[in-house]
Amino acid sequence: MTTTHPRALDLAERLRAIVEIAPRADALELHGTWCTWGALATCRELVARHLRDVGAGDGARVGIVMRNRPGVVGGVIGALSSRLSIVALSHLRPGAQLAEEIRTLDLAAVIADTEDWDRPSFVDAVRVAGMLGLAVDTYDPATVTVATPGNLAGGAVERRRSPGVAVAMLTSGTTGPPKRVPITYDNLAASFSGAAHYESRADGRPRLRSGVATLVAPILHTSGLFRLLLNVLEGRRVAMLEKFDVDGLLRLVRAYDARVLALTPTSIQMILDAEVDPAELAGVRAVISGTAPLDPAVAERFERLYGVAVLVMYGATEFAGGIAGWTMRDREAHRETKRGSVGRVHPGVEVRVRVPGTDRLAEPGAAGQLDVRAKQLAADDPEGWVATTDLARVDDDGFLWILGRTDDAIIRGGFKVSAGKVAEVLKRHPAVRDAAVVGLPDRRLGHVPVAAVELAANAVLDVAELTGWARDHLAPYEVPTTVVAVTALPRTPSLKVSQERLTEMLIHDHRVDPGHGR
Repeated sequence: MTTTHPRALDLAERLRAIVEIAPRADALELHGTWCTWGALATCRELVARHLRDVGAGDGARVGIVMRNRPGVVGGVIGALSSRLSIVALSHLRPGAQLAEEIRTLDLAAVIADTEDWDRPSFVDAVRVAGMLGLAVDTYDPATVTVATPGNLAGGAVERRRSPGVAVAMLTSGTTGPPKRVPITYDNLAASFSGAAHYESRADGRPRLRSGVATLVAPILHTSGLFRLLLNVLEGRRVAMLEKFDVDGLLRLVRAYDARVLALTPTSIQMILDAEVDPAELAGVRAVISGTAPLDPAVAERFERLYGVAVLVMYGATEFAGGIAGWTMRDREAHRETKRGSVGRVHPGVEVRVRVPGTDRLAEPGAAGQLDVRAKQLAADDPEGWVATTDLARVDDDGFLWILGRTDDAIIRGGFKVSAGKVAEVLKRHPAVRDAAVVGLPDRRLGHVPVAAVELAANAVLDVAELTGWARDHLAPYEVPTTVVAVTALPRTPSLKVSQERLTEMLIHDHRVDPGHGR
C-alpha cells in the first residue's frame, strides 16, 4: 500500500520557533514543578554557545544521558535545534560500562544531569577524552554549567561529527557498547509528518496549545523520545514521570485532566493488576500503546473495565518512530473484524511480506518476514527497503498483524533483551559450564528472561551469586528473573540449544511459572 507523504517539516527551525512563542508560559513538569518555554530557549542558547566556544558546530556528536528530567529535555531540544548529532547514553548502564563507552564514542561533548556528574568515573571519562562536559539542572533547563572544559586537539572536533544525523538511538544494551541506530533529521521530520494524520486539527502553524500531555515512557527509547518531541513540536505542555508507576500516572491524570495516554503493554497490565478505580480514568478518551506486542485480550479487558479505547501502534528504533497504528475512526469501523492488528500503515509508508530467509514475496495475506519502505527510514537497500526481524501479514484493506520475531530478542516491558548475550555473561562465571536463556510469558512485563545453566564439575548452584554476577555485567532489565540448574541443556541434532524444548523443560520439569506477575 502506498500513500502520498505529507510535506516534511524543518525540525530544528520548528523547535526554535516553538520555544520562543511565549517565554513565560509553562512547558515541562516533573514532580509538580514546572519550567517555562523561555527556560528551554535559554538552554538552547547556552548549549549552542558552549559548543561554539570549543569549535563544535552543525553535526557535532554530543552524548546526552537520557533521563526524563526537564534539564535533560532542554539539552535535547538545544542540541536538535542547533542541528547537532545526539548520541544517546543510558543512565541504566553500570558506571564502569558507561565510562568505558564514553571513552570510545568520539564525542565532542557530553550533556548530563548534575546527578551524573557526581560520579567520579563519569567525570574522569569525559575529562580524559578531552570532551566538553555540560551539567544541566534537574528542574531548570536555563541552568547550564561547564563540568569539564573541552580540550580536544586541533582537528579533533571536526572528526567528531555526523552531519545530518539527529540522534544515534539505543536499541538495546549489551555487555559491550550497545547497538545504536543513526536517525537523520530527514528521517525524524518524515516520521512526525507521517504521524500528523492522528491530529484532527493540525494546521502546521507553530503555536502553543491548551491541555497537558503526559509522558511516562523513557526518552532513552524511541517511543518516549518520539512522544516528547511530537508534543513539543505541537506546542503542548508536557508533564513527565521519571519512571512509570501507577500512582504517578494517576497523579498526572488527576492534575491535568489527561484525555489521551501513551502507555506500554506493561503499564496497561500494571493498571489492571492495581485494580484502579474506573472513576480515576473517567476522563481518558484513548490509550495509545506501542513498544511491545499487546495481547488483544488484555486490551479488550482494559476497554471493558475503563471504557477507554486502546489504539495500538507499531514502530521501532530503525523506523524513527511509528509506521502503523489505529485511529479512532478505524477502531469504530473495524475493531471486531481486525482484532489483533496493529492498524494501518502511516501515509507515505509501504510494507511487503517475504518468505523468511528468501527474496520471494509471500502469497497475499500469508505470514512472512516484514520489509518496510518510507522516507523516515535509513535504508542501505538501493530500492529503499528495510528488512525487519518481525513476522507479519497484511490483509487486502492494508491492516498489519505482527505475529512474532525471527531473532532471539526478548521484549521485557518494552526493553529488548538479547537472550544470547545474557547467556554469554552467565557462561563467564567460573561455576557455569554452559547456559541458555529464553523468554517466558509474564502478565505484567510481556516476557522475562529465565536462565538455565549446566554447572561446572563440583560446583553448586548459588542463585544469589549468579544473579549478582549478572547485575554487575548487565543492565537491570537484562538480569534473569529466575536461574535454574539442569543436568544437560536440550539440544538439536546440530548440538545447538533447542529454545522450544528448553522453554518446555523450564515450565514443566522445573515448574517455572510462565505467567506470574513479577
